[in-house]
Amino acid sequence: MDISLFGAIASQYHDLLCVHTGDTMNLICDLIEEQVINHKLSVDLYTGVQNFSEVATDIPRYRSLGAVCRRVFVFGLADVTPPIIPGVEFFPLKPDTGLAQERFLLVNTPGFWAALLAKEISEPEIGYGIKRYDGGWFYDEQVVERISLLLSQVMGKFYQPVPERYYDQQSTHIAEINRRLLVQLEESELVSQRRWMRLTTLNQFAAILLQHQPLPCMMRDAVQILSMIFGASEAAIAFNMHGGQFMVIASGGDINNSEQVSSLGEGASGQAFRQGKLVMYADTKQKQPIDPLTPQAVTILSAPIKGRRKIYGVVTVGDEFRNKWNREDAQTVGAIANMLAVIIEQKVQISGDVTYQLRQAKHFSQILKKLRRPMARLLELQEQLRKENEFSPTQIETLAQIETLYNGLAMTLGFPVSLNFTNDSYLPPPPKTTHKTSRKTGTETQPTDQVAASRLGSDPS
Repeated sequence: MDISLFGAIASQYHDLLCVHTGDTMNLICDLIEEQVINHKLSVDLYTGVQNFSEVATDIPRYRSLGAVCRRVFVFGLADVTPPIIPGVEFFPLKPDTGLAQERFLLVNTPGFWAALLAKEISEPEIGYGIKRYDGGWFYDEQVVERISLLLSQVMGKFYQPVPERYYDQQSTHIAEINRRLLVQLEESELVSQRRWMRLTTLNQFAAILLQHQPLPCMMRDAVQILSMIFGASEAAIAFNMHGGQFMVIASGGDINNSEQVSSLGEGASGQAFRQGKLVMYADTKQKQPIDPLTPQAVTILSAPIKGRRKIYGVVTVGDEFRNKWNREDAQTVGAIANMLAVIIEQKVQISGDVTYQLRQAKHFSQILKKLRRPMARLLELQEQLRKENEFSPTQIETLAQIETLYNGLAMTLGFPVSLNFTNDSYLPPPPKTTHKTSRKTGTETQPTDQVAASRLGSDPS
């Protein structure tokens, strides 16, 4: 007789069933099994794993269950030879039976009873290798009794109902399981949020690569992404220039405040550069050397910008809290470092071209610093003149042209624009003019304002 545990409750408890992933099924099973192990409950535990190979990958847990439980009964397809575990019995199923497509877990004692019942469903659209299940998690006495009876029939044993139940113990077990479940959900949400940040970081950096910016600008934007999106309290990129000097672009600034250092020190950045491999410190307070790129960081992660020719520098991130970075964070920072290495090696005449770009960026920043004061003074004079009211139309038009020129230059250089400036039009509307006809010649004469304006703009010579 083919017996289906899921089919025994599916119609009656249809409203309580929902579709779950395999990870959700594993989580619920872990919660129930951990409750048994933590409280050393001497129970008979029945579990359907679909394939015995799943037990082979989690032998320590089943050893713990075998040591605590009276007996552990495992049902599934014998795709591998089951391991020998004290206290654990394996019941092979045929592929064409209903139980072979189901995941279940059953505990039925006077002080604790629970059942997980689920059946694998076919959803090709969700992708290969992703299993989904329709099922539910039950504490109902009738469900547990019915499933216990059906399993006894599968095993060819006589079922003895539980004569008495201790509801206070059951309530305590459920409360503990729910508490651990909430912790798991919160941790899962944090993990999902962190993974989304990593994905966004790589996506934003890839967008920068598509803009084909000069390398210094690319490094600056990468540092800002690591700081603002990746969540590093300190981030820096060091590029090895000629003569052993390193051009360093750190978070909180741009190319204008980049600096050069002669050494990356003995910290994570220095080790990553010299060894050519990723270096991570979980807690720099444990007698670890201070990293010059992230001197205030407690947790540091540094990845080398390693190309085929040489190591060009490092990408380093730091945070103020211990144990902030993990393996996935290291993979993200390493991916950014690898992409930078590819971009550098794609440049024509690597050493000269990259060094030239960095020097040009430094020279441009010096020019901007020299222009800040005169541009600020020019803006101040414009604001003072705007307060004056005694101007002729010609003077007003000339001042408007000066203001337009200033704002165009300010927008290009990143300086403050005039308060009355808008992006709708660079040029102010021309003043209204009237044309008069000369009585003597019969021709149109230019207005006085236009004549004055043309003289103002003509060559004095």
